[in-house]
Amino acid sequence: MSLFSGGANKTKQVELQNIIFGTNEKKLMVSPEFLDDMTKHYISKRMKNINQMMEGIFTTKSVRTFFNYYDAVLSDLDELIALQKYHEFKKPVPSEFKKNIEAKKERYILAMVNRVWKNANMKANFDPTSGEKRSPEKFAPALDELLEFNDRYTSATSEHIDRFYKSVYGHGMNEAPEAEKSEEAPEEAADDLTDGDGLAEDEAEMKLNE
Repeated sequence: MSLFSGGANKTKQVELQNIIFGTNEKKLMVSPEFLDDMTKHYISKRMKNINQMMEGIFTTKSVRTFFNYYDAVLSDLDELIALQKYHEFKKPVPSEFKKNIEAKKERYILAMVNRVWKNANMKANFDPTSGEKRSPEKFAPALDELLEFNDRYTSATSEHIDRFYKSVYGHGMNEAPEAEKSEEAPEEAADDLTDGDGLAEDEAEMKLNE
């Protein structure tokens, strides 16, 4: 079905043309049929990218990759949102999809933080139930990567990361080394900050359709 089968006026066609081709023309420079095909290609390419990056958001063990994916998803969604007045999207439309992602951002970040930390445990061959202390040499890289993006976290997420920091250094991120206090909270409790089942449901639902 053509994007303009309902008889869209020339003004809208020119507006759409300028979005798709990044131009600033005052009149239509291509045929409506070509514009229709290129618009569908434009939408399809961004939807594919968004769906692939959403998979990465749910699985990556790299903090940098997570935020690169998250930012790229929002950027591509903004481009699709600009087309909502010209194209009838299936549910969820891009603006709704973006709203859902932003509402669940902290949940996704907490799940990513847990993946990063569990991966650090695996790489160090560390058993969290052993009662042994973690080696700073083995766990500092994961903590450094997490703290590099500290400005992207809420206070709740920062506190979550601080538990891991204490398990390595014996004190909080903002405490002096000699100010050792109570025992760290069990990692099982820290993991409870994210709802594993809820994330699985999110992953199943968060797919953008044409």
